[in-house]
Amino acid sequence: MHALSRVLATALLSIAPIMAFGQTTNLSGPVSLVVPYPAGGPSDLTARVIAPPLARVLGLPVVVENISGATGGIAVQRMLSGVADGRFLYQGSQNELILPPLTVRSVRYTTSDYEIVHPITTTRLVLVVRKGLPASTLEEFIALSRQRASSAPLNYGSPGIGSLFHLISDSIGKLAGAQYTHVPYKGAAPLTQDLIGDRLDFTVMSFSKAMMPSLQAGHYRIIANVTRDKPADLAHLPGVFDLPGFSGVDYASNAAYYVRKGTPAAIRAYLNDAIGNALSTAEVTGALEADGRRVARKMSIEQAEAFYREEVRKYEEVIRLTGFQPLD
Repeated sequence: MHALSRVLATALLSIAPIMAFGQTTNLSGPVSLVVPYPAGGPSDLTARVIAPPLARVLGLPVVVENISGATGGIAVQRMLSGVADGRFLYQGSQNELILPPLTVRSVRYTTSDYEIVHPITTTRLVLVVRKGLPASTLEEFIALSRQRASSAPLNYGSPGIGSLFHLISDSIGKLAGAQYTHVPYKGAAPLTQDLIGDRLDFTVMSFSKAMMPSLQAGHYRIIANVTRDKPADLAHLPGVFDLPGFSGVDYASNAAYYVRKGTPAAIRAYLNDAIGNALSTAEVTGALEADGRRVARKMSIEQAEAFYREEVRKYEEVIRLTGFQPLD
């Protein structure tokens, strides 16, 4: 009996931290992964890959909730209007959470209204030119940019004024001492069609392996990486950051999960650990990295916060460099 008591005591001690942690977090389901885009797109697919292993780790139902509109703003309001209890995880990047408060005066939220839980993926960015542009290298592209700056500036496309791709392209022009003409589009599809049709000189674009057939067919050309962490398929290409005076150019589309500010620290730490564990599964890394993205390594809340602070600082600097004036 004495031996049995020791076994039971040891067992209780081993599960006590888990019980205490569970009671401290008090997280109940279902947990929503709020995606600020319609079903079927890359962001939606990311959430649907992560949801099943995250549900297993949490032991709670995890559902994907698609709320599109206003460049992610409607989904942000969904998160901010809910209770700060960890049940709404916003899946966003700079384009939805950092840039709108910096580029649009009417936006009613700021970068301090939410807190990061854990980064999830990095999508590398590339400099893409039309097939007929008389520049086959990055150096020739910069030289052509400067040559035509005062007579017939090169034009570039982006998914919208104040978007990540607009500001990055404009910042490259500022560093090159060249003037470009911005052509805003209402989505990636019409932009890509004009690029293929030789009507658009260049763009900064998210890289995915789905681009490889078009590259091989000569529909357009990738001449440089914009992200220092190059995709394996483009490791042979130079980076814009390799040029003298361009060392600060290192941009990527970094997706992460966020919660409303005021969420209890224990819940945020619990979600941070669970997301990190889900991202570490072969199920997630295999599916997402197959498309050319990099899945974030597991990190602590403190590391995630440092990551977010650097993201905010970087894009505040881009706004300063480009001289972009907030829209009304």
